[in-house]
Amino acid sequence: MTLYFDHLVHQVESPENIKVFFNKRNVRTVNGGQHTMWGTYNTLSYFGLSYIEQIAIYDRDLFEQAALYPYSLHYTFKRDRERQGFSRIALRTKNIEDEGQRLRALGFEVYGPDACSRTRPDGTILEWKLLHFGMPNLSLDFPFLIEWADEDEERLAQLKASGAIDENQAITMESIQFFVKDVEETVQLWQKVLQLPDSEQHEQFVSLQLPNMRLDFYEEAAASAMTLGHLKEGPIGVTLKDPHRTKETLVCPGAFYWINR
Repeated sequence: MTLYFDHLVHQVESPENIKVFFNKRNVRTVNGGQHTMWGTYNTLSYFGLSYIEQIAIYDRDLFEQAALYPYSLHYTFKRDRERQGFSRIALRTKNIEDEGQRLRALGFEVYGPDACSRTRPDGTILEWKLLHFGMPNLSLDFPFLIEWADEDEERLAQLKASGAIDENQAITMESIQFFVKDVEETVQLWQKVLQLPDSEQHEQFVSLQLPNMRLDFYEEAAASAMTLGHLKEGPIGVTLKDPHRTKETLVCPGAFYWINR
């Protein structure tokens, strides 16, 4: 079964401020809505169906309950002492039930699929299913899996009609950079579990290729040179391509947005 990159999660203090920051720099970012079951809310930067979610807490009690759910995004955020920055990635599937069975057969602890929803700013409801999995004592959490209720073509049309996707914007999302303590071990594990093609060796990193996104894994020396240190295992940067602008780096706490890097 094929997994596609869906989105990168960016934990922030204020999605409203991030929205202003990115829109001033011509990275279109729109209001998302509230996750009333988790006590979080978000803004979103779309690049086709791939996107970056900037997320924060609005209800502490709801969030604390959500953070008890093993291997969830909220569990990771709480475990990391609510550190701002890139946190997790989500992979899209059309067979989330089958993926759950496959992962259980591999010996993973699997939670879900769970039905989820978010209220859009216009009051309509967006629905999807989530599946979380992992093993105790892994320092880097696996991606979580998502299956949207609507088909890709329908979602894309909705996003364009709502203005979430600006058809005049030429920016694309090319790759995500991870810092890991052991590149070889992490890449081999992710390749096997996510059923990806053989990895590719580059001068400073090793990459895995999803159908619609490249994942680059760096060890400490190379990653520190890019980010000025203060590293924790996980995603540290994203590369965007825009033919209409020059090279630029947008810096947030724990997150680097490299444009034309």
